[in-house]
Amino acid sequence: MGGTFGELLREHRIALGLTQQALAEKAQLSEQAIGALERGDRRYPQAATVDRLSGAFGLTGAAREAFDAAASRKGTPRRRNASTPHQLPADVAHFTGRAEQAELLAATLRSHRTAAVVAINGMGGVGKTSLAVHVGHRVAADFPDGQLYLDLRGHGDRAPVAPLEALGVFLRALGPAGVDVPATVDEAAARLRTELAGRRMLLVLDNAADAEQVTPLLPGTAGAAAIVTSRRALLAGQALQVQLDVLAPADAVELLAVTAGADRVAAEPEAAAEVVRRCGRLPLAVRLAGARLATRPAWTVSALADRLADASRRLDELDGVRVCFAQSIDVLAGSEAPADRKAAAAYPLLAWPDLPDLSVTVAARLLDLGEQETERLLERLTAACLLEAPSSGRYRLHDLLRVFGAGMAGPERSGALTRVLGLYSAVAWCGLAMASRGSPRLAMAPDTVAATGIARTPDFSDAGAAMAWLEVERAHVLAAVTQAAATKTGRETIAILALGLFEFYRSRGFWRDWQLVCKAALEHPADGLVRAYLLSDLGVAEAESALRGNGDHRAAQGHVRESIALFEEHGNDHMTATALNNACYAFNLGGAVRQAIEFGERALALHVELGERSWTHGITLVNLAELHGQAGERQTQHRYLAAALDVLEPLGDDTHGLAYALVVLGLAYRAEERFPEAVETLRRSAAEWRRIADAPGEANTMVDLGETLLQAGQPETAREVLTDALTLMSRYGDSVREQKVTELLRLSETAATNCDGDSQGTSGT
Repeated sequence: MGGTFGELLREHRIALGLTQQALAEKAQLSEQAIGALERGDRRYPQAATVDRLSGAFGLTGAAREAFDAAASRKGTPRRRNASTPHQLPADVAHFTGRAEQAELLAATLRSHRTAAVVAINGMGGVGKTSLAVHVGHRVAADFPDGQLYLDLRGHGDRAPVAPLEALGVFLRALGPAGVDVPATVDEAAARLRTELAGRRMLLVLDNAADAEQVTPLLPGTAGAAAIVTSRRALLAGQALQVQLDVLAPADAVELLAVTAGADRVAAEPEAAAEVVRRCGRLPLAVRLAGARLATRPAWTVSALADRLADASRRLDELDGVRVCFAQSIDVLAGSEAPADRKAAAAYPLLAWPDLPDLSVTVAARLLDLGEQETERLLERLTAACLLEAPSSGRYRLHDLLRVFGAGMAGPERSGALTRVLGLYSAVAWCGLAMASRGSPRLAMAPDTVAATGIARTPDFSDAGAAMAWLEVERAHVLAAVTQAAATKTGRETIAILALGLFEFYRSRGFWRDWQLVCKAALEHPADGLVRAYLLSDLGVAEAESALRGNGDHRAAQGHVRESIALFEEHGNDHMTATALNNACYAFNLGGAVRQAIEFGERALALHVELGERSWTHGITLVNLAELHGQAGERQTQHRYLAAALDVLEPLGDDTHGLAYALVVLGLAYRAEERFPEAVETLRRSAAEWRRIADAPGEANTMVDLGETLLQAGQPETAREVLTDALTLMSRYGDSVREQKVTELLRLSETAATNCDGDSQGTSGT
């Protein structure tokens, strides 16, 4: 090759097929600098420039020596060790996923403007070491003076590597044989920084315990770089932080295919997806699952999916995962910090409830601690990558970590779950009391709330605030009830909770949730009066669910009949009337109009006999009005509606009854083609629903209003109203009504187009 540095540079560039621009980008230099060097305008570049170019060419050994010599004024290469360390473990075969993170890490390490440090953190088994080693190999050419690797043993059976011990390992790798290592950490760290100065070296500090262990090992000058991996978030403010999550679904399936065999996975794609889902898409778990398949050629992927289906046995199939998780807990439990030890002790109870995530309030009830102390423990566990914090104030466990932690929970787990049910119950009854002050079931509230054992309840300014809190926790409530019923935990508390959730589920239209919670509460023997309430509620929820394909009208009718008999048996006339009204409603939804009228008239007669003008009295009148309207008996319908408004209007803020009555009246006007009155009445009803924060009621009324406007020849206004209704429905989901709205919107657009066409035709004549 040529003798001058410029000639040598040009020959290396051409040999690799690089343009000056491409080389400049790869070496992170300017194109002008490359040109000047090749022309000989600059004969002796700076050492940093030589390092970048050598890294871009991937020069090692004699070729690197010659390159350095050409750049030196004296014609001799810069001092280099006789042996360049290349200590990285072998790269993972068929590395899968993490493309974005790998690119970010590589770019940061190649920057060379400062001593680049990157910190990869995440839960055990998420693939931190694999990513660090993969990236290390990817950028190795950029660090031609060597790559050092050390497992710091932050988690494992052996004691963590002491900082001075780690410094000694690196200094001996860099210095001549028999080099003396300074006696103190500070002196040894200074010596390491001196050795690294002027060298393009990469350090991979794997499995770090804490910042105290890592900090002395970090380089101090540009050119050298370090990758740190840990199950804790370390070096905040000192390093680029990369938090690893589980693999994307497609990447997890690809990893399974790499380990188990592509043909087997391709033959059973659904089973493969199920396997990686049950592995929580955790790379370690997916690799172990793939290895089990690889060593058992007679197994199908479906067979492994079946073996992983039972959560209690899942970690038996993936034993290496259990060991990995146990190491994380053991580090906390053996910590000198009391807060770490307390966090480790709290972990099993936090893992026991099978909830999507945990708020600080719910976690505090689980642990029976104050919220401030609970939050500190949660943050400790998050820092140790045993919890995730998907949003402010909420914490989540990986599926396999939950299985592992729940398996450690002791007898106190039942009390912990019961406390959470009690919290939900207290909030539900609080919302019910503020939303429906006239509800007969409030007579049960004092004993009910006391039975939860919960004195501490979040403060709510009004019913809407309590309902909004429950809406955030909606999936958690159902999950907690389902788990409690399955484990025979807190039987009385489940029933109490189900009774209190009446207003929340009814006002939000969460019929399926209501149905499932009532069924769970009824799985165990309950007091006769409590059972009567639950059956009455279930009858309504079952009937509404049946309309949406999740229930059975005959079952709903059976539930309300049984509830009536139980209330009569207890001599509770007020609730007998309510149950009769619910029967009226349920039978109507099932299409049994005449039977529904019979139940409604029995309920009305009982209300009259009791001499009460209550919410249920008014609702019974509205139900009867609606039924007679369906039968085409308009005069009777208007008579019942007038009586209903006479009862409900004086009740003021207490109920949704007035809004319901106005809906039925508006639809009665529409049936009689009295469109101005219908539109005005339905608008008033929608405003009432909005006032009491009943989104399903408001949305359904807006659908009725939109359809009325369409019939009245106002398609543009109808389209605006229907669009707003669809937006509102998206908050709580109602596929049946959404389909109707979509069809009405199509009709309104067609009608509006026809109107425009007629208008244009008229103006053109």
